[in-house]
Amino acid sequence: MRKGLLFPLLLPLLAACQVLEGSGYRVAEAQLLFPEATERWTYFYGEPREVRLAGKPLRLEKASGESLWAVPGALWVEGNPVLREVGPALKPLAEAVRGVSGSLVEVRAQAPLRTTWLYDGVGWVRLTGSLREGERRTLVQPTAYQSPDLYAFTAGETGVLLREILARRGGRQVVLFELYEPVLRPLALDPAPDAYRVGGLLVQYGLRVELVSPPAPLYRVLDQGANAAYAETEARAYLANNPTRFAEVWNLAVGNRLPRPPAPSVDFRTRSVAAFFWGLKPTGGYRLEVAGVTYSAGTARVVLSLTSPQPGAIVTQALTSPYVLLELERVSRVVFTDPGGRTLAEARE
Repeated sequence: MRKGLLFPLLLPLLAACQVLEGSGYRVAEAQLLFPEATERWTYFYGEPREVRLAGKPLRLEKASGESLWAVPGALWVEGNPVLREVGPALKPLAEAVRGVSGSLVEVRAQAPLRTTWLYDGVGWVRLTGSLREGERRTLVQPTAYQSPDLYAFTAGETGVLLREILARRGGRQVVLFELYEPVLRPLALDPAPDAYRVGGLLVQYGLRVELVSPPAPLYRVLDQGANAAYAETEARAYLANNPTRFAEVWNLAVGNRLPRPPAPSVDFRTRSVAAFFWGLKPTGGYRLEVAGVTYSAGTARVVLSLTSPQPGAIVTQALTSPYVLLELERVSRVVFTDPGGRTLAEARE
């Protein structure tokens, strides 16, 4: 092949190699929403180099000293361990208040939250997992201390950020809200970094005391018995998130009773109804009890203790159909298991 033909064929390959090489640096940005100001802390990683921020050159170099703001492995920016910008305070996107009793805490989210943490003067405790915009969560303050694991940051970055947050508390308790979405636009860096991690942290110092209602129970038994109208032999679960579906499940539970009792009131804006039907049994003596309920990511896990009659036991010689109906926090899925973790039945909305 002639040299004149070979060079044009190599051009696309050379361009691809340049793209794969990347810009050679990475960025981790923390957006800290303090009560008095909004701060952006930006850490750079990679090889020393120069980048431009909105047309202004920034010199990135190896660490050249010690600082409480320095993160191991991060480059220094113009002789500083972090690029720090300070702007005006923004309207808080979440709030936590303490109940009059002292042990109750209510978290109120005006934006989606990933987690909420409380520093009570001794250590950090995790108050909540994810919360939707407009959601409120009332709880008894946990007592198990643990170090916050912040989604967007490494352990080294988290340590520096938490130390700075606590240094400003002035003896007050601290609530840390981890936001799902950042509030500031990314920095206009040239060339663009190979990776750009960003996380938003809202900081609250001190908790106002208000009259806070106790949290709703984890569950409420709406009805339980051994003579459901459910006539299948296999166990089955149901989940109701509206009155129409609840009416169907309720009739399946009490359809054999005369007179048929009315269904209890349920607020489906915040609650769900789950039902477990064990299936048709040849005799009496079959019992089920709720051993516990846990919630995670829109799923309720209900542990049931199932008891069958012992051989030779004196029981009703008639068909029975054991069941239980529960009012739960609003969920999109329910899983019933035995104490050993074996799934008995599950249902989705």
